[in-house]
Amino acid sequence: MASRVNHKLVKQRLNEKRSSITDRQFFVSRILAGHFEDMAAVQTRRYNYQRRVRVVIVWEPKNRNIACTDNMKIWINAGHPMITKVKGRENRYQIVCGLFAHELGHVLYTDFLSSQTHANYLAAYRWHPTPPIFSMSADVRRENEFWEYVKLDKMNLAVVQQIAHHISNILEDGYIENRILNNFPGTLGCGLEEVRALQFEEMPTVTQLIEKEENGDMHICESIFQLMLAYAKFGEIKYGDEPLSDIRIKTVFGLLNEIDDAVKARSSKTRLGIVNLILIRCWDYIKEYCEICKEKQKEAAE
Repeated sequence: MASRVNHKLVKQRLNEKRSSITDRQFFVSRILAGHFEDMAAVQTRRYNYQRRVRVVIVWEPKNRNIACTDNMKIWINAGHPMITKVKGRENRYQIVCGLFAHELGHVLYTDFLSSQTHANYLAAYRWHPTPPIFSMSADVRRENEFWEYVKLDKMNLAVVQQIAHHISNILEDGYIENRILNNFPGTLGCGLEEVRALQFEEMPTVTQLIEKEENGDMHICESIFQLMLAYAKFGEIKYGDEPLSDIRIKTVFGLLNEIDDAVKARSSKTRLGIVNLILIRCWDYIKEYCEICKEKQKEAAE
């Protein structure tokens, strides 16, 4: 009974004037968090997920993070500029609902243990679940260089594990969003569509990415990952003024079949196998990016 009262209160407060309750008060209220926890309980029950998923909503405008989950708790930053720039409390609620839907997708469909297993295998200088299958002779050279680099020191291994996890997240995002949109066409799916529309609008073109590289704000490896994310989530790349012969576009085009397979596959092992292939196929860029990451980590530590 209390659950139904919460949902009525949410609707009531959505329509209240700002003078009665501010957006900040509304979004960080325990009532709204409970509203999303009830939604999670209803949706997870169909998957025999027994634990109750906790939801924490904060208001941190200066925090660049917008949402995340550790499989037990969903954290959402309602004060993030991507949300607060949207006019109207109900529209902002839709964005928060979409972010919740994305994170719930990870809770329902992401195998969190498989990612740790992949990292553990890398630490043992082995591939998980299987070694990548190469169709290009240059990949054999890249794989040899990859293992030489990883074995050189522990910092090299750590940064490669981080990048492998990042690539895995890119593929996972495309996979879980496809499943949410297919399985939850109602409130959750609509909210996720709103978020996706905002994200695609904000995604830079290849031309803009190149400008960031030239300004020293981005590495070409990051640009390639950005294009992979655009294709994994939206099936589309924003080219800007760049021809299809651009090396970033060509690199991602060379992996389109694999990205398609990763987004469709129910098995996390399939996606991790594709992560392995991407690590090697893009190694010439990743190796240079690893060194930049290491320098940044040293500077932060100092």
